[in-house]
Amino acid sequence: MRLISTLCLVATLGLAACGTASINAPSGTASFAAAPRQIPLHPNETPELRELINKYADGYGVPRPLVHQVIVRESTHRPGARNGPYYGLMQILPATARGMGFRGQPSDLLDAETNLRYAVKYLRGAWLLSDSYDEAVGWYARGYYYEAKRQGMLEETGLR
Repeated sequence: MRLISTLCLVATLGLAACGTASINAPSGTASFAAAPRQIPLHPNETPELRELINKYADGYGVPRPLVHQVIVRESTHRPGARNGPYYGLMQILPATARGMGFRGQPSDLLDAETNLRYAVKYLRGAWLLSDSYDEAVGWYARGYYYEAKRQGMLEETGLR
């Protein structure tokens, strides 16, 4: 019994000593733990496009992964994507974009920054009504006017 107690004490002291040791990165380099996590670019995504996506996601308070989820679903990060009446990165309808303040020609929505300005604003409303990313994507895709009205959130979502 004394042997087991001694072994436990040695193991505990050894673990405690490991926890107090400090590991320093070589001078002139940052430690791995302090480095921000870099998420790899998606296919068709450029660093400049990532910067724009982050700008509008942060500006409208929409989680960045949610914006990427919609973009991957709608255009696979292709700003010039067209599908019937839908335009750009987030495949927004010109009428929907106008509801969010857009005043240009439909083809203007093929510009990544213009598309993000109005489509992320619209996605924000879907996010406010949702409990999950998937639910927000669903509301974004099918429209959420009646749900916003039902929840009394027409103003908060930007629909009124």
